[in-house]
Amino acid sequence: MGLIRRFGVIEKSDRPYECKRCKTAFSVQYQVCPECGGYSVEREEWD
Repeated sequence: MGLIRRFGVIEKSDRPYECKRCKTAFSVQYQVCPECGGYSVEREEWD
């Protein structure tokens, strides 16, 4: 599991992937976001 920073606190996440377009979090990486159709679903810690 990856670590994410939320509100200045590092915590473990069970959904380490996030669509950069609609900000929906996922537990697996998709090529295309199933929510909005965006092509940028990346690990949160890569920000």
